[in-house]
Amino acid sequence: MTVVTTTQTSAPKHSVDVSIDGVGVDYSSIAKVEVSLRENEHDLVTLVLMGISPLAITDYVDRPIKVTVKVPYGEGFTFCGYVNHVNPTHKVSSGKANRSLFQEAHLYCLGASSRMRGKTNRVWNDFKVKGMVEEFSRIYNFSYSCPDSSPVLPRMVQRNMSDWEALTRACAQSGLAVNVHGTEIHVWDPVHPIRYGAPSANLTTIETKEKSSTMPGRIMEFDGTFGTSHAYGSASAESIAILDDNGMLLKAKTENLMGSSKYGEALETEITNALPMEARSLEDAQRRLRATRAYEDAFVATTTTSGVAGVMPGSAVNIEGFNGDFDGLWLVRSMDMKFNRGHFITEFGLGRSNTGKVYYGQSSLDAYEIAPNPRLDNGKWRTTLRRGHVYSTN
Repeated sequence: MTVVTTTQTSAPKHSVDVSIDGVGVDYSSIAKVEVSLRENEHDLVTLVLMGISPLAITDYVDRPIKVTVKVPYGEGFTFCGYVNHVNPTHKVSSGKANRSLFQEAHLYCLGASSRMRGKTNRVWNDFKVKGMVEEFSRIYNFSYSCPDSSPVLPRMVQRNMSDWEALTRACAQSGLAVNVHGTEIHVWDPVHPIRYGAPSANLTTIETKEKSSTMPGRIMEFDGTFGTSHAYGSASAESIAILDDNGMLLKAKTENLMGSSKYGEALETEITNALPMEARSLEDAQRRLRATRAYEDAFVATTTTSGVAGVMPGSAVNIEGFNGDFDGLWLVRSMDMKFNRGHFITEFGLGRSNTGKVYYGQSSLDAYEIAPNPRLDNGKWRTTLRRGHVYSTN
């Protein structure tokens, strides 16, 4: 099935291919497609089918599904996963749709990472996230991209915990974040989206030079929460006090971490929170503070734009046209691509803890590389190439 927007002038040019169990889905039966991407969560596709056969409803359960978004300006996006569950609806007042009594059926599909949900038991000692990612890529036949500069975690007991839970927990404790897109485990550093990020994009307002309303990334709505302490993020100063082997009292403080992104001026309150954490060393305490800081944003925003594909959580997008100190690069923490009969919009969840537009840090590493294509083998999604791409530490 291919959806081509040749007559819909209000959306950027794009096409959407959907196949279930290797068979294309008839476009006339599709009402809506939504692709939801979030850091540390499984990719999710919601597919709304109209007039579905009662026999097909049960046939779809647990079947592999692939959704490919193609755009003329970039690589687009490919979702590979499995139909998790189906919600069919019948209303006698609505008659039939496509000669079926079920007018609609919602298919909820989790990404290929859903294979990692089985509970298991392991003990991880003195390990890095990269070592864990390497192990999981071998078990599930995935490829991966992961930085090697993450700290050593002393110990983690994986008791009655899925591999996905263990991976997201290890990433959070290391100040990293993770997704599995297609069949690629993608790990990144939220503090350094420029150096370690994925493909970027420009999000522009009506005040920018480009006047076309159909260009990708045109901002239609922007809703922000700005402040150093609020319900959706925080930039409060934090400290951890520890005793070293000689009985000396040492303190790790977030003020020593601020500005590490080298982008604009970092924000932080004058209030300090003393965290009740135990650490084995000053280095371990700093690792814990850095991990906390990676998930705290002074500025958060949700914005709706004309359709953008290719960007993903971990990308840095540039906002321009508001003419404020918050113009500049923002970290993508979530995004939803929504397709509805030719319409295409993208909703972003963004964050940053800096003001200003000038980047004076180290140059980009061009760390991200396009992942190998996925392949379907005996009903399971696997990578065509079990490559391990390690980001440079320099």
